Amino acid sequence: MSNPLYSKLIWSGGLCLTGLLLLIFNLGLLARFEPTAQYLLTALLFLAGFVFFGTYAAAKENWWRLIPAWTLISLSVMTFLSTIQSVDGRVNAGLLFVGLAVAFFHIYLLKRQERWWTVIPGGFMLVIGAVVMLSSFIERAETLGSILFIGMGGVFLGLYYLGGTTHRWWSLIPAAILGIFGIFVFSLNGFGQEGERSALLNWWPLLLIGLGIYVGNRTIHTPPKKEELVVKSAPARPRRKFAGEKTIEALAKTKAGQKTDPEPQTISSEGYVPGTSIEVLPEE
Repeated sequence: MSNPLYSKLIWSGGLCLTGLLLLIFNLGLLARFEPTAQYLLTALLFLAGFVFFGTYAAAKENWWRLIPAWTLISLSVMTFLSTIQSVDGRVNAGLLFVGLAVAFFHIYLLKRQERWWTVIPGGFMLVIGAVVMLSSFIERAETLGSILFIGMGGVFLGLYYLGGTTHRWWSLIPAAILGIFGIFVFSLNGFGQEGERSALLNWWPLLLIGLGIYVGNRTIHTPPKKEELVVKSAPARPRRKFAGEKTIEALAKTKAGQKTDPEPQTISSEGYVPGTSIEVLPEE
């Protein structure tokens, strides 16, 4: 499995086999064998998903294998539910997006600090799946669009709070834009099959006004942070005496004509050289 050639051959064979099965299914060649053929396809997809889980367990640095693993599991569930006539097709189709969302959230939970970005595609897949499922109960496109925008805004809002002590403030910008636009579309088109509107929806911008007053008031009453002093310093270091360098005492003996000891040929410590520092004071 570690050989790249084997991996490519496995992918090639898997794609060919999947294409062949889908072609046979589209041509209706399995119609007379239904639902037995669907049960068999469900089992094959389920098994293929667990094969990817096994390859991930063998090499956990290949986290991307969790995406096809969960996708195949969701496809197996969709294939099984297609045998039940009472299950709406749109609800069944939404399970594919849910499977992708579970894959991205699984990757996030393995390394939260490093793979925080997976919350964005995972959240989007979850919201899209929910909208597809809700389309079986809600027929108005305007209402579904409002839910889509508000849900995506909620994804960025959740990303902000998942940051813990290191809040990602930038995520509040798309959260606010998508959320406000979703509420605006909802209030403009109303809800229900005929687009009925409630008079209370006309007053929802008051929430924005209140939020603006709150943010402004908090900004005014929050004292600004004091500018910290920037201090750059170099610590004192030992003074090193090199070969051939004469001390003051040796120079005095030489001047007086006295014999001096030969200079050492090795480096030795001789006191300390004072360090330096630079301080940048804040402007007043």
